[in-house]
Amino acid sequence: MQKRMIAKATELLNNGTVDRVLGWKTGEFFYDLTPAVFDSVSALEAKFVFNSFSGANLSKYLIAESRKPGKIAVFLKPCDSYSFTQLLKEHRILRENVYVIGVQCDGMCDIDKVRNIIGEGLLSVREDGNHLIAETFDTTKTIAKSDVLLERCAVCKSKKIVTYDELIGEQGDVCESD
Repeated sequence: MQKRMIAKATELLNNGTVDRVLGWKTGEFFYDLTPAVFDSVSALEAKFVFNSFSGANLSKYLIAESRKPGKIAVFLKPCDSYSFTQLLKEHRILRENVYVIGVQCDGMCDIDKVRNIIGEGLLSVREDGNHLIAETFDTTKTIAKSDVLLERCAVCKSKKIVTYDELIGEQGDVCESD
């Protein structure tokens, strides 16, 4: 998914549709993904990250970013698209300055839950389908993503992206309540 997102952002920057892109980059630690604005293809290729720890809702950053000159592309997960829509209703985001790319989401992971399972010395986590492969100094352990989802993702009622200009991945459904 990350490669597809970078390719789309690169296309939008190169053809002049947008001037910058709002996404995620690695913070101090591999699991510490933080919102970031990228204004060049080289910055995207060097620092853009999207994985199971990209939990930050980017829609709230558009309150300020949409008021800056030029147009910004943003990647929104389904839950982010709901808050984006609400911010639009409140006239807090200038829609004409935002190009929304909806991205499929199967839930984001909670690093604290991973640590509780793994213990001390967590060095890295990589994704393998519906599992995470966590490495420590002396062991490697496979964890089901469903066991370490952020609480809001574990109880998510909708995978549907409600506001977007284009989609990457599958459009989800609204889950039926039990």
